[in-house]
Amino acid sequence: MKKKVLAFAMAVLMLGTLALTGCQKEEAPIAADKVAVALFEMILKNDASSAVELFGYASEEDARKDMGLDGDLYDEMAEEMVSQFSSMGFTASTEDVQTFIDAFMSMFKDVTMTAVVKSSDEKSGKAVVTCTISTFDPNALNDAMTEAMTEAISDPDVVNSGDTDAAFSLMLNAISSAIADLTPTGETTDFDVDFELSTLSINGKDRKAWVPVDANAFGNAISTNSMGG
Repeated sequence: MKKKVLAFAMAVLMLGTLALTGCQKEEAPIAADKVAVALFEMILKNDASSAVELFGYASEEDARKDMGLDGDLYDEMAEEMVSQFSSMGFTASTEDVQTFIDAFMSMFKDVTMTAVVKSSDEKSGKAVVTCTISTFDPNALNDAMTEAMTEAISDPDVVNSGDTDAAFSLMLNAISSAIADLTPTGETTDFDVDFELSTLSINGKDRKAWVPVDANAFGNAISTNSMGG
C-alpha cells in the first residue's frame, strides 16, 4: 500500500513539474508600436529614457550606442552643420549653430507621436506600424525664418560693416529666436513604417524585438512629417 501511495505521489509531482514547464512560455518580442515611440523620443527629442525602460538597458548611453546613436546626436549635428556652412562659404561658430539646433529642440518638445501595429506576422518576421505625429504649419515656419533673416540682414550697421561672418551670425541667432516659440498646429499626419523581428543583445541577454527595417528612413519620416512635409 505504501508503494502505491508513493507511486501516486511521484506521479502527481511529475505532472505538476510538467505543468509548470509548460507554463514557462518564451518571452514575447518587444512590441513594434512601443519601439516606434521610444525611437521617436530618442531621434526627435534626444531622450533615450523610454528606450532604457522598454528594452532594459543599463543606461541611456548603452541605449544610444545599440541604436546607432552613440554620443549626443545633436552635438554631432552641430559639428556637421558648421562644416556644411563652411563648404558654402559661410563661417559659423559652433555656439551659434548649437543655438540654432536648440531652437528646433524647443519646437519639438511639444510634438507627440502615437503608433499602432497595422499588421504583424511573427513567422515571417515582418510587421507594419502606422505612426500618427503632430505637425507644424510649414508656411508659418518658413515665414518666421524669412522674416527674421530679412530683418537681420537689413540692419544698416551690419550691412555697412561688410563683415559677412557677423551678418551670418546675426541671421542665425535671429532665426533661432523666431522659431524657438513655434508650436505644432494641433493637426496630425500618418505614415507607415516597415518593421522586422530581430534579436538584440541587451546587458548580455538576447531579447527579441521589432525594429525598423530602415532606421534612417524612419528618422527622416519622423522629421519630414512633423515639419508638415
